[in-house]
Order: sequence, then C-alpha cells, then structure tokens
Amino acid sequence: MELCTKCGKKEVFLDGLCKECYLNKNPLLISFKPVKILVCFFCHKYFSKGKWIGFRKLEDVVKDIVQKRLVFNDDARINSFKLRPVIPKYKEGPNVKVNIKTEITVFGTYSDKKTVLKEEYVLPVKVIFILCPRCSRHKSGYFEGVLQLREVDEEVIDYAVDEAKKQNQRGIFITKKLKVRNGFDIYLTKRGYIHELARELLNKFGGETKASKKLFSRDKLRSRDIYRINVLFRQSKFRKGDILNIDNELFKVRNIDKNITLINIKTGKKTLVIPKYLKVKAAEEVKETIISLVFPHVEILHPETFQSVKPENIKNKKFKVNQKVRVVVLDGKVWLVD
Repeated sequence: MELCTKCGKKEVFLDGLCKECYLNKNPLLISFKPVKILVCFFCHKYFSKGKWIGFRKLEDVVKDIVQKRLVFNDDARINSFKLRPVIPKYKEGPNVKVNIKTEITVFGTYSDKKTVLKEEYVLPVKVIFILCPRCSRHKSGYFEGVLQLREVDEEVIDYAVDEAKKQNQRGIFITKKLKVRNGFDIYLTKRGYIHELARELLNKFGGETKASKKLFSRDKLRSRDIYRINVLFRQSKFRKGDILNIDNELFKVRNIDKNITLINIKTGKKTLVIPKYLKVKAAEEVKETIISLVFPHVEILHPETFQSVKPENIKNKKFKVNQKVRVVVLDGKVWLVD
C-alpha cells in the first residue's frame, strides 16, 4: 500500500500525496484579491472599471465584483462555484463602511479522478458609501444654468420639476428652486438638458423661449471659457385646442411655438399669427352638448336654450343621437369645435 510522502497516511491521491496534503498544496481556488467596493449612497451606483454602474441589490454588486477577482487552479476542472454574501444591517450615508463576509463554495475535479471535490472559503469584502462625482456636484450646489419660468401656471412648474427629477440617473439634478417675481427659477447641473426641457415645455404648453449665456470661469487645461446659461420660457396665454374669436370669426388653436397656428372653424383654412400681434385676451368658453337629430339633417341641443338647432358648421362626419359633442356659442349661433 502506498503512503503519502508528506504525512505518511495510507492513502495516495495524486503526485504521491494524500487528498488532504495534495489539496493543501493545490487548492481549487488558488487566490483572490482583496475587495473594496465604492457605492454612491445618493444615486445607487457602484464604481467598476472606471465607470459608475447602477444596481438594485447590494448582494448582486458583491457577487459581480467578487467573481471577477477569483483565480482558479489551472490543473483542476472547476465544475461550479457558489457565492453567498453575508451582509449585516446598515444605514447608507457618507463614509459608512460595511464589512461583508462572502462565503465561497467551489466544486471541481483533478486529472482523471471522478471524485468531485468541495472547498469552502470566506472572502472579506468592504463596501464604502460615498458620493460619486456627479452627485457630489449636486450636493455642493453646483449648477451649469437656470431654467427661468415666467408667467406660467403651477402645472408648468410641476411638470418641469417632475421631468428634471426623472433625469437623476443621467447625472442631472436640480440644485436649487427659487420663486421670483412673475415666475420660478430652476437651477440645473447640465446645460444641454436645460435646452431640452425648455423644448418640451414649448411643445406641451406653447409660448416662447430665449437663451443667453454668461462667462463663469476658464478651463486652463483645455484653454477654453466655461459658460453658465439662462433659458427663459414664457407660457402662451392660450393652449392647444382653445377656441379664439378674431373679428367675430372662430379659430381653433392647433399649435403654439414662435407662431400660433390657427384653423378657421368655418372654412378649415390654416393661419399663422405672431403672438404679440394677437389681440385676443381670452379663449371662448367651450360647452358640451349632445346630438339631438341625425336625419334628415344633423341637429344639436343648444347648450343655453336647450332647443334642437342646426349647427353652423356640419362636418363630413357621421353622428349618432345622444352623442356628446363640444361647441361654442357665438351671437346665439352654435359651432361644432371637435
């Protein structure tokens, strides 16, 4: 019977050594590098290979980092391995350190041996919560420009703030909100996004935008000036779908940007008007009523007299009795505006 050349045990596994002595000399897992993980406690991203990556569970981050640090024995065939991070309770915050023990179980075989070997290890992992560079800018009050909202509804302000908050994962933050005369200022950390948000407001609410820039500092490394920008958004007093009375004719607002696109309710023709030349102070009141008759011709229920009357503009559209429609009353006459 062969004896282990090291401990004398009556067993030889490989190379004249028993299983225990051979594995002590040739473990399945030959090394693992110390693991330190930087995590931003504000945006929930971790730092890896020069970039910040979003995650859902800290356990997944630990597994991802640890498995990349494992170095297995080239002489062994690794069948599988399992990672189990044991994470203590913790509270996220600046410079909070969390010590995690990651249990590693490795299964493998050597040479032509059929016996599957199992080895267990514990790898210490340190997680440090910090602010990533983007979030550090946000917390320090850094900003690259201001979205200036003037003569706007609360709906516009709420929309702008909500949309900006959705951009946190892109590294875009609101660093300050300031109520000013006739409006509201929103300080943002990205110049480009301020233009983007202003265009969204213009498309949704209509109005006008103006941009200006001011020298902030000088980038000596790149030899270029750094500017902060102000983008002004002033809301139109009208909305898409409003009905306007211009010289006793009704027009529907189809679009609002630098110009207002109007559709003549009677003729269907399109007209462009520069906002400053539009003398209308308020939109007409749109009322809801129903179709009262469809044959031999279409009639609707007058929203004020409650009489069945023929509308001034009959569209090429089929109606049903009791169908709801929107109308405007002008000089006693009823106009369909849907």
